[in-house]
Amino acid sequence: MLKDRAAGAIVKCRIPLMILMLVLSAAVAPNIQKTVINYSLTDYLSDDTLTKRGLAIMNSEFETSASMTLGLPGTAGEGEALAGFLSFAEGLPGVLTVSSGPAAEENGVRFTRVSLLMSEAAAETVYDRVEEYLASVPHLSASAVRDNRAIQKSLNDEMPAVMGVSCLIVLAVLLLLSKSWLEPLVFFIDIGVSVLLNMGTNAIFPRISFITFAVTAILQLALSMDYSIMLINAYDVRLDEGLSPAEAMKKALAASFMPVASSALTTVAGMISLVFMSFTIGYDIGLVLAKGIVLSMLSVFLLMPGLLTLMTPLLKKTRHRQLHLRAEKLVELPGRARAVLSAALLILIVISAFLQAGNVYTYTVSDVDSDSARLAALFGRSNQMVLLFPRCADDASYARQKDALARIGDLTLNGKPAVRSVLAMPVTGEMALTYYDAESLARLMNVPSRSAQAVLSLLGVSGPVRGDKLIDRVLNAGPLVSAMFPSDLKARLTEARDLLSAAEASFNGENWSRAILEMDLSYTDVGAPELLGNIRGIMREFYGEDWAMAGHLTATDDIATSFSGDVRRVSLITVLALFLIVLLSFRNAAVPVILVCVIQGAVWINMAFSGLIDGSVFFMCYLICMALQMGATIDYGILLTSHYREARATLAPLPAAAEALRRSMQTIFTSGLALITAGFAVGIISSLFYISSIGTMLGRGAIVSVLLVILLLPQLLVWLDRFVMAEREAAPVDVRSGQP
Repeated sequence: MLKDRAAGAIVKCRIPLMILMLVLSAAVAPNIQKTVINYSLTDYLSDDTLTKRGLAIMNSEFETSASMTLGLPGTAGEGEALAGFLSFAEGLPGVLTVSSGPAAEENGVRFTRVSLLMSEAAAETVYDRVEEYLASVPHLSASAVRDNRAIQKSLNDEMPAVMGVSCLIVLAVLLLLSKSWLEPLVFFIDIGVSVLLNMGTNAIFPRISFITFAVTAILQLALSMDYSIMLINAYDVRLDEGLSPAEAMKKALAASFMPVASSALTTVAGMISLVFMSFTIGYDIGLVLAKGIVLSMLSVFLLMPGLLTLMTPLLKKTRHRQLHLRAEKLVELPGRARAVLSAALLILIVISAFLQAGNVYTYTVSDVDSDSARLAALFGRSNQMVLLFPRCADDASYARQKDALARIGDLTLNGKPAVRSVLAMPVTGEMALTYYDAESLARLMNVPSRSAQAVLSLLGVSGPVRGDKLIDRVLNAGPLVSAMFPSDLKARLTEARDLLSAAEASFNGENWSRAILEMDLSYTDVGAPELLGNIRGIMREFYGEDWAMAGHLTATDDIATSFSGDVRRVSLITVLALFLIVLLSFRNAAVPVILVCVIQGAVWINMAFSGLIDGSVFFMCYLICMALQMGATIDYGILLTSHYREARATLAPLPAAAEALRRSMQTIFTSGLALITAGFAVGIISSLFYISSIGTMLGRGAIVSVLLVILLLPQLLVWLDRFVMAEREAAPVDVRSGQP
C-alpha cells in the first residue's frame, strides 16, 4: 500500500529528515524579526467600504494626517512653559496645526489640553521630539504612535511569559499522563521546530496583523499536540508488541497517516473559513494558522520518527507509571440521572443559542494605555473624521460645503455638541473667502473709508472683492497703492497669502476637498452609529452619493457592517467543511450531524456565557474562537465516536459508550487541557484587550467543548445508536492508538 511505502521511505531516511527539519527551523528563525507587523485594523477593510474609499482619495490627493493629544500642566507657575511648548510644537516640521484648551483638574493638578495635527509621515518624528521636549514635565499623551508602541511593548514583554507559563503547565500534564519522563522533551522539540518554521516563514507575507503575531505560537502549541500524541502512542503500542524501533516506527507511521491528517484537516478547515471574511484580517489569521497546522503535521511525520527511534533506549529507561483518568462511570449512572443530565445540557444549548443571538459586540478599543483613559476622563473622548467633497472651485461650492459643515456642527450626542472643532477651507480660510467693499476693507485695515475706496479704484475693483483675490491684487500692485497702507501691511499680507496657500494645499486637492472634524465621542460610544447615520444623511442631502469619509468612527461602523455577513459566512463554511470531513471519515450521515451539533452547541454556550459575564464580546473573539473551537475540538468528538463504533462490534450501546469514554479520556484531557491552558494564559497575562479577550474566550470554549463531549455525546450516541451504526462499511481508524 502507498502509506506503507511512504512510511518505509520516511523511516529509512529518518535521521537525514530529522537533521533537515532542525536545520530548516534554525535557518528561518531569524526571519521572525524581519516579519512586518501591522497594527492598523482599518487596513483590513474591504475596498468597497466607505472608509477604504475615503482613505484611497486621501492617499492620492492629500498628505495624510495624524493627531496627538496632550495634557500639559497649566498652573500659574508653568504658564510660560506651556507657551514655550506651543511655540516649539508650531515650529516642528510636519506639524499642521496646534491648538490649546480647555483646562481641567486631576488630583489637584491643572492640565491644559493641547492638540497637534501633523502629517502622517512626520508622526513618528514629531512624537519623539515632543516626548523628548517634555521629558522632565509630568504630562499625558495619546496618539496612534504611542498606541502602536504600547502594543508592541506589550507583545514583546508578555508573549514570552505566556509561552513560558503555557509550556510549564503543559509539561506538568505531560509528565503525569505520559509513559516516560523524557516524552515531554520529544513533544517540545517537535512543537518548537514547527513553531519556528511557521513564525519564520511568515516573512513571505507582506505583513501580518499584531493579533496574528501574538496568538499564532501559543495556539499552534495547543492545537498541534494531538498529532505528536497520536504518533507516540501508536509507536509505543508497536514497541510493546516486541518490534524493533525501526519496524515499530514504520507500522506506527502507516497507521498514523490517516488520523493525523484527518485531525489536521478539521482544524485547517476551521482556519480556512476565516479566509472568506470580507474583513480581511481573517485571511491573515486563517492563512498563518492553517500554515502552522500543516507544518506541525509535517514535523510529526518528518522529525519525530528520527527523534523517537534515536531516543528509544532513553525513553525505555525513564518509563514511569502513567496516570490513568477514569470517566466511564459517568455513562454507568442510573438511566434517569443520565437522561436528566443530557436533557439539561440540551436545554442549555437551546437557551444559549437564543442568548448569544442578543450579544452586544465591540469592534475596537478606545484606550490602549492609562494616559488615553486619563485624557478622556479630563477632557472627554476625541477622535478625528475626514469628510471629502467634490473640489470647491467657486463661491457656490464653498457655500454648499460651509452649509453642510454647519449642519453637521449642530449635531449633538448625549445632549452635548458632537463636533468639537472643524478644520476646512470655508472655516479656516473664512476671511479669505469673504467679500469686501470699501467700508469693510477700511475696518479690516484700520484706514479711512475714502483711502480704502481709492485703493480699490486704483486696483480696478468696482464692487465687492473676495479676500484672497484682493490680497493678490494688493501684493502685485505698484508702489503708489502700497504707499496708501501702513508700512507693515505688505509683510502681513504676504504672511496671509502664505497661510492661504498652505490651507489650499491642505484642504483642496486636484479633484476633492476635505474637512477635518474633531468629534467629542469615542468610537465605542453607543450613540456613535446614530451620529454617523445623521452625518451620512446630511452629506447625501447636500451631495447625493458624490462624497466620502474616513476615520476611526467610520472604520468601526464598516467593520460592524461586515461582521454580520462574516459571521454567517464563516459559520456556514466551517460547518459544511467539518460535516464533509466527518462524513467522508465515517461514511455515515448521522455522525457528522451529531458531532457538529454538539460542538456548535459548545460554541453557543461559550458565546452566551461570555456575553453575560463580560457585557460585550469583541467581534474578532466570536469569529476566531468559533472557527478554532469547532475546528480543533471536534477532534474530541471524532475520537470518542470512533471508539464507540469500534466497541459496538462486540458490546451493547451502553457498555460501548463506557468503553469509548475510557479509551478517549486520556487524549481528550491532555489535548483539551493544553488548549484551555493556552487560552487562559493569554487571557490572564496579556494586558491587551485584543489579545486577552481572544485567549479567555478560547479557554472557556475548550472547557465547554470537553464537558459536552464527555457528558453529552456518549448519551447521544446511545440514544441514536440505530443511526450512528447504520451503513457501517469500515471502522474508522483509532485516532488514539493508530489502530483500526
